[in-house]
Amino acid sequence: MSCRKRPAKRQLAQQSAGRGLHAAGSANDRRASLASLTAESDRHLEDLIARRLAMPVEKRMNFLRRRLPGGGSCL
Repeated sequence: MSCRKRPAKRQLAQQSAGRGLHAAGSANDRRASLASLTAESDRHLEDLIARRLAMPVEKRMNFLRRRLPGGGSCL
């Protein structure tokens, strides 16, 4: 019975050693995917800024517009 336990312990040790290498590989994959997501987010932000700047000032700055008591509005 003791002969069976030793190989099982070796298998567990080999599996845990293999997990360490796999975890390091997945950490590198995670870093690469986070870097690509950051780059994509930056591209989307630049695209948003370019689209907003392409709009006329009236539409782009409508949050500054204030209503006047006479029924008009101004910036």
